[in-house]
Amino acid sequence: MMKFVVLYSLALWSIQEVFGEDNIRGTFWADRSDAGGCQVPEGNYRIWDAIALGQESNLGSLIWRQGLCGQVLDVDCGNGVVPAVVVSTCNLGSGSCGVDMIRKTWDKATGWKPPGVVQCRVSLSRTNPLNEEENVCYHRPNSDIGNKYFTIVGMLNTSGRITRSANIDGVEGTRGNDGWFIFNSGGRPLFEDWATLTFIFEDGGSVQRKLSECRNGRNTQIFA
Repeated sequence: MMKFVVLYSLALWSIQEVFGEDNIRGTFWADRSDAGGCQVPEGNYRIWDAIALGQESNLGSLIWRQGLCGQVLDVDCGNGVVPAVVVSTCNLGSGSCGVDMIRKTWDKATGWKPPGVVQCRVSLSRTNPLNEEENVCYHRPNSDIGNKYFTIVGMLNTSGRITRSANIDGVEGTRGNDGWFIFNSGGRPLFEDWATLTFIFEDGGSVQRKLSECRNGRNTQIFA
């Protein structure tokens, strides 16, 4: 039974990767991203195209949710596939936005059309945004580091696996709208460097890091 479940999950992943979602509304966002939205950390990125993701119904399983922050989506608006990092949100609470592209992403995806509306195909990619292969834990940009009572962390480079929850030695994190996990120890000095941080993915898998392994996110990365 376990073997069947694993094979079935892999089959579903392959279908999602091959077919993606069609007829997605693609729009022009701005010349560059901003410091709001997902607050992705400063880092050595291999992907420098960026999008804000919305909740248009045609997005299906890719409708924005917190776990999609920092993921790479393949965007094809008729001029070839452009891998782009989800760095912000677009018109949340409304179905009016699909993918909103910074200028260089718009230019590549549309063949330098003037800003407007195009139809795109969007799929979740296994490509990692950072120029390294392993999962990378970060403290949220501009947040406390070394605080034993309160901390905010997240993970990038998950090869398309979406985090569902996280805990530090059994203390569950709550997720902010920006996708980062917020931890409050309840007045106990629990978040020592050697505390074990566990991220659990939507597919049921997990990965662990010591809290000391989480990098300083510094400032929010701006894509332009």
